[in-house]
Amino acid sequence: MSRRARRKADVIAQWRSTMAPLGLGALLIIGIVALYQVGDRPPETDDRLCPKDTGAVGATVLLLDTSDPLTAKHRAELERLAGQIASQNAGRMGIAPGELLAVYEMTHDPGSPNKLLEVCRPFKNPKDRTWRDDIHQGRRFAARDWNRFEDALANGFPERDGEEQTTSPLLETITVLAPRHMPGKLGDEHFPVHLIVFSDLLQHTPRLSHYGSYPDADQLRHLARDLLTDLTGTRVSLFRLERPKYAKWQTEHHYYWWTELVQEQGGQVEWQGSI
Repeated sequence: MSRRARRKADVIAQWRSTMAPLGLGALLIIGIVALYQVGDRPPETDDRLCPKDTGAVGATVLLLDTSDPLTAKHRAELERLAGQIASQNAGRMGIAPGELLAVYEMTHDPGSPNKLLEVCRPFKNPKDRTWRDDIHQGRRFAARDWNRFEDALANGFPERDGEEQTTSPLLETITVLAPRHMPGKLGDEHFPVHLIVFSDLLQHTPRLSHYGSYPDADQLRHLARDLLTDLTGTRVSLFRLERPKYAKWQTEHHYYWWTELVQEQGGQVEWQGSI
């Protein structure tokens, strides 16, 4: 081999010895970045456990009517509903990760429903985490957030019934809650909202009472427009609490009156049943 050829071979060998570590380092960095991206980075949350940057990704609003004592069957159904909300496979009653759960108790003053709970579901139950998730958030912090969520659920429902009320302003209360949480026609159609009403559904105020004759749902827009609101984009579930003393008024017509009322306001009936 000539001197010139040897010199060229030495340069190539030196270049390879220099670049090999750099190449390995680059591959290592790429691997780390790729691994880092595998886990889901949970967003930073506020005091309600809702994402700080975007806010809640949706809302479930539960309105409880405890103006009459709940029976053992009603209590059991309420506990089951709360369990569904917290469950990983909660179906139609569950709330998605990052979604807000707001629980209100109806009072005699429709303008001041008693807010019992307002919390967002954490993005992942610690039981479902993998080692990749630990790259972004330690298990101890994830467990802390999930425990806060479960504690809020456990303490967010009244253990006792409220005081008996002389009025039941269901419609008025819904018109107050709708602008707070429900998008309506002018809102974000991609912001899902689920309104759950847990009540005997017997509206009773001077404006309209179900204890006697009352107009059909499709007549309210002309006769009592102030009792209607905009439920466009809102799914509505109605749990009618059956009470023997009110059987005279909890008729089939009353049942479907609420179905028509939801539709009249632009809402979609997600579920409806009697307990």
